[in-house]
Amino acid sequence: MSAAVARRYFVRGREHLRRGDLDDAQREFGAAVELDPGFVEARIGYALTLGRIDAPRAAQSLRAGLQRATRPGERQQLWTALGDALLTGGDFLGADEAYAEAVKLPGTVLRLHDRMARLRAKTGRIRESVDELLLAVRK
Repeated sequence: MSAAVARRYFVRGREHLRRGDLDDAQREFGAAVELDPGFVEARIGYALTLGRIDAPRAAQSLRAGLQRATRPGERQQLWTALGDALLTGGDFLGADEAYAEAVKLPGTVLRLHDRMARLRAKTGRIRESVDELLLAVRK
């Protein structure tokens, strides 16, 4: 029952997000996570809307999701979102570590290599940045 209700909150959160109502989206995603703490997409929506005002709390929520998630695809989404939240908060080393964990999981997507390349270029690691871009091109 609570999973179905959580899904409704999540759908409303996405609708708010599409309209640009970030505060309402955050509230709806948060309600979905409260009802179903294992709802990965809702947790990511909550964290990414929260991250604009409180990146450390967003990262904390994603780490809590990682403790629950067991499937590689879900873990990769959470690690990637954690990297995004840490990057937003200015924690470049933490973001790099999160992206590095995400890329270890099966089914790595091209945009993850792109994120890693941009981050590494931003932190002056140009050779590593080029290597990531080459990985993206080869896939």
